[in-house]
Amino acid sequence: MERAQISAWQFFVLVFGYLLGTSFFFRPGGLIVIAKQDAWIVPLWAGVAGILMSLLWMHLADYYPGLSIVQICTQAGGRVIGGVMALMYIGYFVHLSSLITRNLGDFMSLTLMPRTPLTVFHLMLLIVTVYAVIKGVEAIARTTEVMFPIVTLTFMLIFLLALPEWNWNRFQGMFQFDVWSTMKESRSIFGFPYMEAITLMMLFPYIQRQRKGVFLLGIIVTTLLLSLITFFMIGVLGVTRASHTTYPLFLIVQEIQIGTFIEHLDSTIALILVIAIFIKLTVAYYSAVIGLSQLFQLRDRSWLAFSLIFLVAGLALGFDNILQNITFAREYYFEYMLLFAIIFPVILLVITRLKQIIGNTKRGSES
Repeated sequence: MERAQISAWQFFVLVFGYLLGTSFFFRPGGLIVIAKQDAWIVPLWAGVAGILMSLLWMHLADYYPGLSIVQICTQAGGRVIGGVMALMYIGYFVHLSSLITRNLGDFMSLTLMPRTPLTVFHLMLLIVTVYAVIKGVEAIARTTEVMFPIVTLTFMLIFLLALPEWNWNRFQGMFQFDVWSTMKESRSIFGFPYMEAITLMMLFPYIQRQRKGVFLLGIIVTTLLLSLITFFMIGVLGVTRASHTTYPLFLIVQEIQIGTFIEHLDSTIALILVIAIFIKLTVAYYSAVIGLSQLFQLRDRSWLAFSLIFLVAGLALGFDNILQNITFAREYYFEYMLLFAIIFPVILLVITRLKQIIGNTKRGSES
């Protein structure tokens, strides 16, 4: 495994950037379609579920200090069962990398460069990502740390410039939703972004102090900001407009105009989105590369990182259009993520506890 360490602050920035990386842009519109004026409440209960899941993962990690989720699989389940589970996790990391890559391609194609082939966007982003992955987790953490204030300050500026369009009347009819049906329809937010946080267990070995507190803090801050962003979009655009556009935040930026010198900020938000997607993609891609290296005990990951470009770029073209992508995320992603976020960790915990009980019983009989 790579010999590296990241600080608690860098880990927080990675958690925050990974969870909020694409969700702030792609999630609010879908939530507003489902819950309308109450869409800002949905991330709050999803965040509670995310915290409970993270406690499960950290409890599992406490039994195997210094090991990633791939190593935990082989350590707990053995070469056969554990190896299959580890390989499935690696397959998920590769698939997640392709989904993130496709998100960028769809956005750029629909909003800024409709005549440019998707593969061009995919390869440009993946080449930069591969370079970061080869440099290692410390380089990824430092890059994210540098980009964090740029993204944060830009969003603060956008929100301040859009505030004149705020209207409290757009919240009329609040708190009239059916809790159970809304939770059922909005279950996809549990999968994206909260269940996706299982990927961050690949970074656990690199942080030795305050891991649990920092991980929980990252989830809490992400939850509050995702709720705030959704609340902001409702107040600025209203339910009807926000629910009828794929990228509500981009629409807000397009309409910002102060005099004749602050207008057409489309390219600015596009740049911020590319940075956010890059942060999330590097974590997912790094997890896939390091997972394969750990599973097959490979020392040089450079050739592996370059080889995966073609697989990820190919999988990114698996959807014919953005509607299929949205349908998959809304209808099937939660069930898809159940296996990796809950079922496998619970199985690993059960196996670990059974091993402990059997070991204690043997030691007791020997004494």
